[in-house]
Amino acid sequence: MAETKYEREEPIHLLILQSIYSRLMGGPLTCPALGAHWIDVGFNHPDPSIDITSAKMLGAICLLFFVTQPGSLAEDVFKLSTSSYKGFPFALVGLNFTRMLVRLVRKESLNRHFIRQKRLIYITMELYCAVWYKFYTVWKNNDPNVQDLTSVTTALEHDILLKPLSLLSQFQKSIKRSASGASSQKQSFIKAQLEAVRLLS
Repeated sequence: MAETKYEREEPIHLLILQSIYSRLMGGPLTCPALGAHWIDVGFNHPDPSIDITSAKMLGAICLLFFVTQPGSLAEDVFKLSTSSYKGFPFALVGLNFTRMLVRLVRKESLNRHFIRQKRLIYITMELYCAVWYKFYTVWKNNDPNVQDLTSVTTALEHDILLKPLSLLSQFQKSIKRSASGASSQKQSFIKAQLEAVRLLS
């Protein structure tokens, strides 16, 4: 996948991009292959194939994986990317993360961990989401703008290459906290419903 080039004439390639656009912007999977609408989701050109060249189809697949995960992280990240002050090019940043991960996976030390886990693809994708989580946390909780994007992503690449398992662990803990919070909210909602039924009976 890391070497597969985007082919506009390949239906599945276009469908992947259309699926990304649809998840972020809503609407059916019918947006044209070319047009300014791609800039709305963070590509730099009306022809997204120009931007995808840097990360190949793996970059598009990583983006699709991220935006289709349960929870609100991708939605929150995309919303932040469109803000007037803290905005950034969502798709371009995601493609850059893929390039970082490709360099990481080619390091033999991490490959040994992947081999032990026997889940190379899944762990790579999970780490991709972990990178987004770290970026979102830094971008949201500080006061950056698009001019700071290079310095922020450079610092993040340092963490990716030297402390990938730490990034993954932080992300997994955040998921557990979110799941616990959602469970508590659900239980509170159920209790409120039962109390309402008791008062009405």
